[in-house]
Amino acid sequence: MIGCLCDLFCCLLPDLPVHTKYAIAKWAYLVGFTLTSVLTWVLRDWASEDFATKIGAVKDFCQDAEDKAACAGGQIAMRISFANFSFFALHALLLLGMTKESDPRIYGHASFWGLKLLLWAGALVGFFFVPTRVIYGYAQFARIASGVFLVMQLVLLINLIYEVNEWLVERDNRGAWCVLVSGSALAFAGGLTIIAFTYHLYAASPSCHLNLFFSSWSIVAGLALLAVLFVPNRAQSAGLLTSGAVFLYCSYLLMSALVSEPATDPKVAECIRGGGTSVRWVQIVAFFIALAAVIYSTLTAGISSRDMFGNKGEPTGLDTPVPYRADFYHAVFALASCYLAMLFSNWEVSPSTKQFEMDMGWISTWVKMGSKWACEILYVW
Repeated sequence: MIGCLCDLFCCLLPDLPVHTKYAIAKWAYLVGFTLTSVLTWVLRDWASEDFATKIGAVKDFCQDAEDKAACAGGQIAMRISFANFSFFALHALLLLGMTKESDPRIYGHASFWGLKLLLWAGALVGFFFVPTRVIYGYAQFARIASGVFLVMQLVLLINLIYEVNEWLVERDNRGAWCVLVSGSALAFAGGLTIIAFTYHLYAASPSCHLNLFFSSWSIVAGLALLAVLFVPNRAQSAGLLTSGAVFLYCSYLLMSALVSEPATDPKVAECIRGGGTSVRWVQIVAFFIALAAVIYSTLTAGISSRDMFGNKGEPTGLDTPVPYRADFYHAVFALASCYLAMLFSNWEVSPSTKQFEMDMGWISTWVKMGSKWACEILYVW
């Protein structure tokens, strides 16, 4: 009995090589993060009324709110996010500077799964009783941390586009060049199509100056993305496909920003033709797209840390470098937790989101436009 409990709560996995333990840990944390993200969405949209009337700190905070369920939904998102952030930030601090397999702290990253599960579950429950003023402070911090995560996400995206373009160029065969040419054409055509839809759906009259500016400037930016290919000292890995992919992604950010504009604003309502694209199924699909983007960015940034920190070298017994920096891996998950809180709360400190609504409001619009412009500047630079 004692042996079974030891196996359950310690899970040291002594017979497995370190790289196998790290691979298991990588996917275990990723699965846990994904499940808590989906849990946040489910509880926010289907259990908020119960939380508003039965859960201590949430009940006290929302007792004077006009829409208690919406108020509780925002608190659910913030508190689960805070629990996740604390869990991953604690790991990042405890594993700070761990680069060698001989470091005994390796077990802190890749073992003790039973204890970690209890700690994580306990945090998810316990943080619903944290005072509201603490949650308010975390929400302010999460805004800043989310900005850092967004920049990291943009850098990873641009790097991925470069790698794909370089890989195709190195193949130097008919198939690769067909992919390059057709992919570039489709990317630019797709970007222009999206911009055309923004004119049609979100610039219904000449008085929609802001939306017209956003869409028109996107065309100018697209021309700049093409022009950069003719710069003499441009990066060798840059090409028509990279410019097209960035243009397509930035066009998507433009559409997403316009969709996030609050339709309750009279000026916005005048500019939206036929209700725009804000329908329930779009919000559901957007959730899973956003979650997939966060998971990809988190996983990629975390396991790329070995290259980022220059942690390379030949294996020398116990001095063998770890497969990836566990401290950086957990830090990226902590930042991603902050970002998901902002997605679920529409970047508002005191959110009142409706069912299925995510990433809506003026703050969301400007964050996305800022991300779009940052992506274009980073690529041109």
